[in-house]
Amino acid sequence: MTQSLPFSKPSRILITLAAVVLVIAGIKAAAPIIGPLAFSVFLAVIFGTLLHALERRGYSTRSSLVLTLVILFAIVGIFVVVIAGSFLQLVPEIPRYQGQLDESLELAGPLLSPVGIDPASVSFQDLIHQFSAGIGRFIGGLFNMAVGFIVVLITTLFLLFEAKGFSSKLKRIIGELYPGELDRFIELAQKNVDYILIRTEVNLAMGIGTTVILAVIGVKYAIFWGFFAFLMGFIPYIGFYLAVIPPAILAWFDIGPVAALVVLAGEGVVNTLVEYGMFPQLAGRGLALSAAVVFISLFFWGWVLGAYGVLLAVPLTLAVRMGCELFDETRWIGVLLGPSPET
Repeated sequence: MTQSLPFSKPSRILITLAAVVLVIAGIKAAAPIIGPLAFSVFLAVIFGTLLHALERRGYSTRSSLVLTLVILFAIVGIFVVVIAGSFLQLVPEIPRYQGQLDESLELAGPLLSPVGIDPASVSFQDLIHQFSAGIGRFIGGLFNMAVGFIVVLITTLFLLFEAKGFSSKLKRIIGELYPGELDRFIELAQKNVDYILIRTEVNLAMGIGTTVILAVIGVKYAIFWGFFAFLMGFIPYIGFYLAVIPPAILAWFDIGPVAALVVLAGEGVVNTLVEYGMFPQLAGRGLALSAAVVFISLFFWGWVLGAYGVLLAVPLTLAVRMGCELFDETRWIGVLLGPSPET
C-alpha cells in the first residue's frame, strides 16, 4: 500500500506538472541518444513478437532467435540494396525534373495570371536549386546516417537477446513497488504492443498496395515509394499526403497528368480501405487517443526527438498515457490524453 504525499491535491498537481516539465527538458537534452533508443525499442517490440510467435509454434528459443535475426537482416538487406539504391538513382534525375517543372510553370502562365498569380514571381526554381545543393550535403552526410542506422540495429539486437530477462525484471520491480497495479500494467503494456503490431500490419498493406499500383501504372522506383508509404503511415493525418504527392509528381513528369490522377485515386482508395476498413477492425477503443492529442503529439514529439519523434508520436503518447494511468497523482493526465467518453 502506497503512502499518500503530505500535500494538498492542488499542490500535488503543481508538483506533478513541474516534474513533467523537468522530464521533458531532460529528454530533449538527451534526444540524440533517446531518439535512436526509442526507435530500437520500437523495432525490438515488432521482432520480439515474431520471436515469441515462433516459440509458440514449437521452435526452440535458439532456433526462434536465429530465424528472427535472419528475417531482420533480410529486411535490412532489402532496404539497403533496393530502397537506398532507388533513392540514389533518383538523385541524378533531379536536374531533368527541374527543367520539366520550369516548362510546366511557363505553360501554366496563362491559367495562373487571371487569378493574380505571376509564375515569374513563384520561387520554385530557387527552391529546386536549394534542394539540389542540399542533396549534395545530404550525400556527404550519408556516413553519419549509416553510423546511426548501425547503432539502431545493434541496439535492437541486444534488446532482442535480453527481451525475456528484461520483461521479467520489469514485472518484478513493479510487483514489489506497486503490487496492486501489476495486472493493470501488463494489460496496458499489451495494448501498446498490440497497437504497434496492428499499425505495422496496416502500414504494410498500404505499402504493398502502393507498390503494386505504381508498378502497374509504370511509375519509377515503385518499391521505394511503397516503403516510403509504409514509413509515413506511422505519421497520422499528414503521413498519407507526404507519401502520395512525390510519386504523383513523378508520374506527371514521366508519364502525364492522367497517370498522376490515377496515382492519387489509386492510393486514395488503398488508404481508405486500410485506414477506415482494416485498422478499425483490428484496433479496439482501448487503443484510442484524443484526435487533438494525436495531432499535437506530432509537433510535440517532433520538437523533442526530431524525426524519430514524428515517426513514433502515437506509440510514445500511448506509452505516456499508460504510465500516467498507473498512478493516482497522474491518472488525470491519462484521462486528458484518452478519447472523449461515449455519451
